[in-house]
Amino acid sequence: MHGLASATYAALDKAWKSTCRVLFGEEVGELAPFAGWLKEYVYATRPEKSMLSGKPIAITMDDYSQKASFISLDEVDFGKKASPLPLNDLKDIDSLVRAASERISYTGNVVLGNSSYVEGSTGVLDSHYVLDSAMVNKSKYIAYSRWETDVEYCFGGIGTTLGQFMVKDSGSNLTRCFECHMANDLSDCYFCAKTINCKECIFCFGAENQSHCIGNTKLPRDKYAELKKKLLAEMAQALRRDKRIFSLLKIVEMSSKYAPNELGISFKQEKKRPFTLKPIADAFAATSSLLLGRKLSMPEYSDFLQKHVPNNPILKSCLTGSYVTVGGYRANLLGMYGLKGRMATEDEVREIGRHGIGEANAARLSIDAGTLTELLHPIAYFNLEKDTGKISNVARSAVVINATDGYESSALIQSKKCAYCFWTNNDEAVFGSYMTHNSSFCINTYISQRLARAFECDSCENCSDAYFLHNCENVRDSMFCFNVKNLAHAIGNAELPPAQYRGIKSSLVQQMSDELEKKKDLKWDIFTIGCRV
Repeated sequence: MHGLASATYAALDKAWKSTCRVLFGEEVGELAPFAGWLKEYVYATRPEKSMLSGKPIAITMDDYSQKASFISLDEVDFGKKASPLPLNDLKDIDSLVRAASERISYTGNVVLGNSSYVEGSTGVLDSHYVLDSAMVNKSKYIAYSRWETDVEYCFGGIGTTLGQFMVKDSGSNLTRCFECHMANDLSDCYFCAKTINCKECIFCFGAENQSHCIGNTKLPRDKYAELKKKLLAEMAQALRRDKRIFSLLKIVEMSSKYAPNELGISFKQEKKRPFTLKPIADAFAATSSLLLGRKLSMPEYSDFLQKHVPNNPILKSCLTGSYVTVGGYRANLLGMYGLKGRMATEDEVREIGRHGIGEANAARLSIDAGTLTELLHPIAYFNLEKDTGKISNVARSAVVINATDGYESSALIQSKKCAYCFWTNNDEAVFGSYMTHNSSFCINTYISQRLARAFECDSCENCSDAYFLHNCENVRDSMFCFNVKNLAHAIGNAELPPAQYRGIKSSLVQQMSDELEKKKDLKWDIFTIGCRV
């Protein structure tokens, strides 16, 4: 754990106080007492200890075997040469795993590029002053957050891209925002959900292209400024006193006790998008043939592909009964708050955004969850999905941006022919992936980028024709390698003559495909082969 006297904490405490001054016009206290509240939305990094030094290690995913060993990235000896494993140990996968077990350690505390002052964090690239966070890219002054890119002064964030001075937000291009969820292009907004291109808004739901609104109600600037001053002072007072404040999602939950559609809106029947699974299933068959020598039927392998990827719950709109897909990576919020009774489709949320609570009710708002629920419940609806850009032939997916031929995925971005994935980005024919970017023809790959023809790979970069790799870079035509760089035709971290490698690979891949075809699953995956047997 970090020390309160560390330079990282000192800088972030100073940044926290600056952020509060920007948001509320005053400080509310030191950072440390707010840590528990700021972490509420965020998946925790898994704590482990280095097998080499005993130092604390942060792990991004919780899927690794509990019996595995771990080391810190700065303890990896990438120059270490491994001797080939005995040929008798390469005849089957069980023997190989036993023989290579001493070479297999998972890596945490992954801090890469031009980064500095990082503590208790992993998956950090080109970032500075990062505390107890994961998957942070090109950012600075980040604490208790996950999935942050190009942001600064961010506390308790869960998936924000582009922004500054943010507390407990999710979305993109957010500036000076507090408790804003699934929002885009906002500035100076507080307690807003599903809002787009808004500035100077408080307690708004589904609003678009608005300013100086409270409870979806447009106010004269002087009236708005007066109410904003009052509400922000009450927020600061509550934070200073309690070291936390209620979530906007709590207001959504408490609104469930009221009958839906109290406003009497006539919602249009939403058109069902045309969809066919065929091009996606065909791409999976081609990819499995390329990797495993068998054309597998994708529907038979849904559990296998979904094993380490958050699935998308499918709910029904409380307004019309239409289906609402929840982005699986944010489904933890459904367990924290009773949101199901207030879920609405994207079109329904946008229609709600055109209706306000009225100026008189806006003037009655105060920072009390009960009072807020009483006044806001007519507009308090929510969802955890978003579709933007050109989308074609995508189903049962949430947070889709410019994607084609997608199925059962969340954060499907600039990708095509992908299924059972979380956060693809510029991918083609990728299946069962968790944060695999700029890659193609992959099955079950995780937190990796620039992969081609990869199967069961984790934390890898610039690898191709790869099977069961972890923390590898520029490794080609290789299998069962951990924590190595610049290898070809390697098994268990040791390079072999190409012809010998191809013969062993053919036998091992045959075993994998036979087992998959028979059981629809594998005994070993990249998260379990590190189990000390």
